[in-house]
Amino acid sequence: MTTGEAIRRIRKSLGMTQAELGALLNFSQPAISGLENDGPAAYDVRTLRLVARALEVPLAILVVESDEEADVDRRNFFRAAAFGSAGAAMAVVGATSSAATNTASIQVGADDVAEFADSVNEIHELDLLVGGDRLCRLAAGNVGYLRQLLDTASYTDQVGGALATVTAEMMTAAGWVHYDAGRGQEARAFYADAVQTATEAGDGISAAHAYMNASAIDLDTGSLVAGAHGLRHPQPQKAANLAQAAQNVARGRGGPKVRALAALREAQAQAVMDRAAMERALSTALRAYDSGRGYDPDWVWLPQAELDGLVGISYLFAADYPRAEQHLQNAIDAAAPWPREQVVWQLYLAHAYIAAGDPARACALLTADSATVGGFTSTRLQRKVDAITTAVRPHAAVPEVQQFLEQQAVRV
Repeated sequence: MTTGEAIRRIRKSLGMTQAELGALLNFSQPAISGLENDGPAAYDVRTLRLVARALEVPLAILVVESDEEADVDRRNFFRAAAFGSAGAAMAVVGATSSAATNTASIQVGADDVAEFADSVNEIHELDLLVGGDRLCRLAAGNVGYLRQLLDTASYTDQVGGALATVTAEMMTAAGWVHYDAGRGQEARAFYADAVQTATEAGDGISAAHAYMNASAIDLDTGSLVAGAHGLRHPQPQKAANLAQAAQNVARGRGGPKVRALAALREAQAQAVMDRAAMERALSTALRAYDSGRGYDPDWVWLPQAELDGLVGISYLFAADYPRAEQHLQNAIDAAAPWPREQVVWQLYLAHAYIAAGDPARACALLTADSATVGGFTSTRLQRKVDAITTAVRPHAAVPEVQQFLEQQAVRV
């Protein structure tokens, strides 16, 4: 089912006409018809957010994967977005692909850059709701169009700097969803491009964002327990170097959360190499988090739940299971507003229980919330579940383990 088909079915189930839905959104009936036929606006998260609110459904169910042809539709949308609002985009449902690729005549202004920045934030928000697998093409298509604007559109020097920053941030968002989808090499390429674009724009904070996200790729988070298989060649020293690079480029302007997050990434890498270095990095992170100095942009997402979870991962990597369990449980308790993140911490806590010799407790934890654990399209999370399944299989005679294995067999 496409996004347009999903919207049409939900609208009809509510007994609502296209004109009535259009009235709620301040769109014309032809615009709604175009949306339901997978017109350009069906590939923009801003429009989908408005539709989800009007239909009173979760945004996640309107976001679906698509084919290569959909990338052209996304470019059509962003061409229209460069001239105005999402409503204007819906008015150009019939725009040709040749017009979409002609960005040389587009004048980009500050309002347009703000719209693109909103799209970056919404991709991150959708990742928290549904996982990265369903967002790869959307993010990659946005990167392609922003690159084209950066290279060929007209703009002032000030707008150009802001456009370069938002392009770097879209590249980093694309890198993250590809990483979440298990597509590490593509993620690396997006992160490398983000660092280069941010550096050319003189934006150390955006470069830091790409560096710290890239560091996660080189950590073996899939083989935390015996019998599991994650990265073939984890490179913790490379991960630590990338995290340190993030701290270096953010130094001076980076706010409390930027500096804390970069130090937490270093702590995770150091945990498998040098316990003392890990503790130093954790101390740096906690001091930064409590400070009030510097600037944190909108993309920095580090609530207390995330802080506890990342500290817990560091102790898990260092084989300090009691402290890992304490921090991860705190993260789970505080992460209710972010279901995807809550599942992440549950999976890490299950790893900690298994590593500490208690597979029954790990399986009981995941069985109690099996619907949520299995409800995300994230290859990265599924690999963690697979690693746990492999690790507990030798204990199949234990009732809790048996129940967990039966649930996993049904899912397969």
